[in-house]
Amino acid sequence: MNAGLGDLRPFVARMAEFGNHLWGGLGLSLAAQLCALALLAVSGWFLTGCSLAGVSAVLAEAYDVISPSGAIRALALGRTGFRWGERVVTHDATFRLIGALRVWLFERLVLLSPRQTGNLHAGEVLGRLTKDLDSLDNLYQRLAVPLASALLLLAAAVGFAAVLSVGFAVPLLFLSALSFFVLPPACWHSGRQLAPALVRSQGLLRRRLLDTLDALDELALHAPARERQNAAVGRCDTDRLEQQGELLRLGFGFKALIGLAGGLVAWTILGTAALVPPDARLDGPMLVGFVLVVLGLPEFLGALPAMWLELPGTAEAAARLSKVANQTPSPSYVDQSTALPQNSSLVIRELRFSYGDHCVLANLSLEFREGTHVVLSGPSGGGKTTLVRLLTRFEDPDAGSISLGGVVFPSLDETTLRRHIACAAQDPWLFADTVAGNLRLASSEATDEALWEVLAVVGLEATLRAWPEGLATWVDEGGESLSGGQRRRLVLARALLRQAPITILDEPTEGLDDEAAEELVSAVRNHLAGKSLLWVSHRPIDRAGFENSLELEGGFLSGNGMTH
Repeated sequence: MNAGLGDLRPFVARMAEFGNHLWGGLGLSLAAQLCALALLAVSGWFLTGCSLAGVSAVLAEAYDVISPSGAIRALALGRTGFRWGERVVTHDATFRLIGALRVWLFERLVLLSPRQTGNLHAGEVLGRLTKDLDSLDNLYQRLAVPLASALLLLAAAVGFAAVLSVGFAVPLLFLSALSFFVLPPACWHSGRQLAPALVRSQGLLRRRLLDTLDALDELALHAPARERQNAAVGRCDTDRLEQQGELLRLGFGFKALIGLAGGLVAWTILGTAALVPPDARLDGPMLVGFVLVVLGLPEFLGALPAMWLELPGTAEAAARLSKVANQTPSPSYVDQSTALPQNSSLVIRELRFSYGDHCVLANLSLEFREGTHVVLSGPSGGGKTTLVRLLTRFEDPDAGSISLGGVVFPSLDETTLRRHIACAAQDPWLFADTVAGNLRLASSEATDEALWEVLAVVGLEATLRAWPEGLATWVDEGGESLSGGQRRRLVLARALLRQAPITILDEPTEGLDDEAAEELVSAVRNHLAGKSLLWVSHRPIDRAGFENSLELEGGFLSGNGMTH
């Protein structure tokens, strides 16, 4: 079901935050358009007057050429200056509005859990942050400014025509009714299906292209799959171009209709002027100037049909943004903890969790005392990563409870929880930044010495010191410029830099040989002496480095040295 105008209401309301810029841009736009119309009128009046002045020496001597020529120069300069100012102010207002909306959307996205954001395709998120938000500039630059300017210009033209002759105002009222009462619903109806379909096609094309980029290595090895993917991308692009072309054709058709109507109005005014009694007729220069103003109006009114046609697409983009932004974060956090943890012990009581109908954890209980180092092992799919997600509160259990220092998780604000628990996930992510920048996400005030210290713990210090730029070495998005082991160690160093009372490491030795894994276990345990450590791994070499071990299989725990 397509979106409606009501979906635009929240975003229109946000425009009020930039009222000074928006009103300034509207005023400059109107001034530029008034100068343009006045330039047409004065030029027509001036040229016609000069032609008539050439009829006789008496008229030539009486005709003033200085004032109108000066007015033409002033209006030409005014139009240029106001147009430049309007471009600067309206673009600045648009950039401010879109920038604020991007921050607003990102602030809501970061509140969502990994499960919620994981349900969004990368192309969808990219589309919301870029194309959908950019579409909202239609609300100001292509809707509010042209619409308000055209309305005021037509009102001024009708008022001026009524002063000259009531007969002149009637055709202009017809042009006004066509522009503001007939065309808007006609354009909306014409674009009601097409414009939203174009928005969806652009989103689908973006998804197809990102999927192609993500699978580029695999597609390079399998020609049939590559051809199918290229064909799918081609179909999406063809659909998008066809829809875009159809919208353009409709827009040009409605614009031509306005141009035709403007011409008919001009001819009607000329015919009306011929029927006026001789003693009440306008002089020739004045009539020509007024007719040129009427012929100039369609230039400004012609921008409206394309805007009306695209408005359903803008509403569709707004609805897509609202659907993402208005999700309720799950889990949700209290603004401030009702009580602070008394220590760093973790206690799990009768924990149950399922993915749909599949039960992963069943009546799990565990007491993880302060300062304990324990390794958690078990077969793949046994629930180890799920337990990590519950202990870091990326998920809430179906039943049971988890408490930190005697305070249950739902009573803790997120800042307090993150301050107590640091985690290096199984799927590490690095941002396009320097090594130091990626590490300082954990502690923005960390010194270079602190960074080198944690890098030494994870076995990366010697490698980085050998690199020419050291900590300033640039890391590509996702850590693509690093090896798998280097990415994992760097993320591990980031977790250690948090210096949290509890550290959870999910498969930190994945991809390392036994000797390197053994060294890493020893180094991390020595670094976290006196603090709690939960080491999640399926490797026997990791279990050998711990006195306390637990095994999770089929949703149940077994092991030694722990209360469970």
